[in-house]
Amino acid sequence: MSVAKPDGTKIILPRTGADEFWQTVHEHYAGDNSRVWKYLAMLALRENAGWPLDRIGDVFGHPKGHVTRCLRQIKQELRGRFRLAPEFLDSDDGQFDM
Repeated sequence: MSVAKPDGTKIILPRTGADEFWQTVHEHYAGDNSRVWKYLAMLALRENAGWPLDRIGDVFGHPKGHVTRCLRQIKQELRGRFRLAPEFLDSDDGQFDM
């Protein structure tokens, strides 16, 4: 899969495994920003593991409403930072819906 940054720079996301994916996220998005990584962890727990908002809040010491705001913010940041390359815009499998 590939995405494009707002400046048009194309980034090829690896299909080989999670380690390479997260390395790409580190290099092109999150860097050493602890807030971003915290929000990404919240997003992963919610979207990939199906954790309820209140359990995520318990782990991070936040009320459920704050977790909801964090998730909304990280999704907006990710959408703003990356656009799907044109070959993925016709995907009808719902894989990229947020």
